[in-house]
Amino acid sequence: MAEFAGKVALVAGNLGRFKNDKFKMGLSGIIAQNLIKNNCKVCIVDTDYKIAKACAEKINNENVKAYEADLFIECESETEKFVDHKGRDKTKVIWTKAPAHELVQSIIKEFQKLDILITNFDKFEQARIDQTDDELYDYLRDQNTLPVFHLISAVRDVMSNQRKTEGTYGKIVFITNIVGKAGLSFATMYSAFKGSLVGLTKCLAKEFGTFANVNSVAIGPLSERKMQGPKERIKKDYLLTQTAVCDKPLSFQDIAPLATFLASDDAVAINGQVMNVDGGLWLKLEA
Repeated sequence: MAEFAGKVALVAGNLGRFKNDKFKMGLSGIIAQNLIKNNCKVCIVDTDYKIAKACAEKINNENVKAYEADLFIECESETEKFVDHKGRDKTKVIWTKAPAHELVQSIIKEFQKLDILITNFDKFEQARIDQTDDELYDYLRDQNTLPVFHLISAVRDVMSNQRKTEGTYGKIVFITNIVGKAGLSFATMYSAFKGSLVGLTKCLAKEFGTFANVNSVAIGPLSERKMQGPKERIKKDYLLTQTAVCDKPLSFQDIAPLATFLASDDAVAINGQVMNVDGGLWLKLEA
């Protein structure tokens, strides 16, 4: 496993959930735990501060800190015109009310740096396209992509400046789903928004290429119930998987090591990739 000594990471979304007043770690919680085991300082945030706080208490390590930020509120911004070093007219967006930007600045203020961003926002709704109204469309878009947009916007200049001043190379990892690559019957818009993270990965790998690696992990259906994405039964009902490898339940522990690796300096030569962790399910989908 890679070493993260001196690194600072922000892990956002799907840290876990409460069940009967007991906290159960989610995929991002396991990833945060892996990073900490390898000497990384980890900042965590979720849709509810209670979840982030419970996750930090569960990890129980001085190198984890829970933050509070409402990543779904309507943000406010203004634009500013300027001329770049080549004499070209440019427009810069200045966020006047944006919790994601405030969160990143709080981390910089405390740790003086941010090396790694891992996002994992996921809400699954199964609905045919003709059963999807504007409200459901907006909900799925916001829950699956909006915090990702604001967080990558917030870390861009931070990682770029760190490359110039310290020579460090940032790492960004998105957790998406294989249905974003393959599609899923009766979950059209969920699949589309997961697919948007695939496109975002490739675009940002080019845009951020001089100062950060950007990659994604596309996960298969999980055995854990009510945690994220389509469940194990979806695979059996709609994908007709028959291989022995595919039939094994997929757990968070199967996925976390790849996300951890992509966040490490060992992955410096990997950029713009969407890697599957699905027990071989993609082989069936490609056939």
